Amino acid sequence: MMEASMQTKSMVLVVGLCAGLGLSGCDKVKSMMGGGKPTGQVVATVDGQEITALELRREMGGFSSRDEKVMKQAQQQVLQRIILRKLLVEKAKADKLDKTPNYNLDVKRGEESLLAELYQRNLASKVVAPTKAEAEAFIASNPAMFADRKVLVVDQLVAAPNKIDPARFQPLKSLEDVKALLQSENVAFQESVATLDTLQVNPQLIAQIQRLPPGEVFVIPQRGSFVFNRITGSKAAPFGGDPAIQYATNTLRTQKAQQTVGKQMEAMYNAAKPNIKYAPAFEPPKPPPAKGAAPAAAAPAAKP
Repeated sequence: MMEASMQTKSMVLVVGLCAGLGLSGCDKVKSMMGGGKPTGQVVATVDGQEITALELRREMGGFSSRDEKVMKQAQQQVLQRIILRKLLVEKAKADKLDKTPNYNLDVKRGEESLLAELYQRNLASKVVAPTKAEAEAFIASNPAMFADRKVLVVDQLVAAPNKIDPARFQPLKSLEDVKALLQSENVAFQESVATLDTLQVNPQLIAQIQRLPPGEVFVIPQRGSFVFNRITGSKAAPFGGDPAIQYATNTLRTQKAQQTVGKQMEAMYNAAKPNIKYAPAFEPPKPPPAKGAAPAAAAPAAKP
């Protein structure tokens, strides 16, 4: 209702201006409002370039809040980001950066990446939603995520990528030993305390962690770094009822979508293999022969 009333006021204002300015003045007002084109509600302009409400919503990526102040603040932040981007684009074009070979390659890559992502989303959207029985079976088969869910308190050492042989870490049993080794090799690291929710961690990883002796250190590679962990405490946080079923349903839907997209991509690639030609220096390595397969017959000697 508020938006409708605002739009009505804007229309009345334009009509009033047109009546006062005459036909030529009305044309000027229309050009200021976007030339009468169906561009949607204009939320801002940058040197005459319109930013519409649709563009703003798309940029926000579906973010929404019932708190009007929070929503307004988010809109302002995103709008300023769009404005700054458009200003940078103007400067880049003024410097003719859009005429460089790298620009054309990056545009092509971005377009192809976007289309490929949209196609994968389209495939994933066609996956049949899991049934309630499937969700309940998933809950029963993953007690660490649901009935036996825990929030673990973890001491961590985050070490940057380094040249230390991983075998040297294997006999170490405590974070103090790991710290001493990193210090002896002048490897930078950061200490922190984190929480690990067994609901959100790979069940296989949780199973491995649960088999470790108390206080044992385990390592998780993360973004090229090594995260050394030691559990110092835990709190039970059972997860059940309808929220658990909804969570299990979403998890199964994601897994099914990934499997569907993966199979489709593999089939697509295999079908296209005969039409893929490589330069000699870029041919992929041939897969090793299957175990138990008979050795290939020797090729006949070439005739002179």
